[in-house]
Amino acid sequence: MSETQTAIPEPTTDCTDCNDNDIVESAARELYQAAALFVGDENEAIQLVEETVASVEMDPCSDGEAAREAASRDLIRRALARVAALQPARMHPSAATDLGGCVETDDLSAAGLTRQQLDDLLSGAGRTRMRQWLEGLGPAERSVFVLRAVMGRSAAESAQLLQQTTGDPWMETHVGGAYRAALCSLASSLVHSASH
Repeated sequence: MSETQTAIPEPTTDCTDCNDNDIVESAARELYQAAALFVGDENEAIQLVEETVASVEMDPCSDGEAAREAASRDLIRRALARVAALQPARMHPSAATDLGGCVETDDLSAAGLTRQQLDDLLSGAGRTRMRQWLEGLGPAERSVFVLRAVMGRSAAESAQLLQQTTGDPWMETHVGGAYRAALCSLASSLVHSASH
């Protein structure tokens, strides 16, 4: 090699077909939608996404799914921390009450909803109604609903994320109670809207 040549390492994967702008835009859009569901404020959601994108190394050509998962976990932690900082008493596990009776399981179908119907409510014609319903939830129930129903996190993982970000002793039973309360509220909201 001559002195004017530089050694440029070969990429570890073939990225010739990789349109990283589209991948990054798609990931940013998904992050924004999740952030907006957590915090309910567009400006806050944009700020959370900007902070996440700035702090997470995202190389869509090397491993797009790993980059997406890392960004998702970072955003969740940031969103939960933001909500907990704004309303610490209402994000405490003791605020995650299980109203009991209305919904018996931690399954989305207990609210009379399929995954496809939830997706339609989140991104389709029912989006405004869904956001209004989310605004009526307490921050613990809202956060747990977004974690479980939207982000697909398990009760154990949700408890761990809540405990790490709030510093409070969240357990699976708290997550289950908050999730069932949110599902009960959602089922009631859907029945009410169907009757009008």
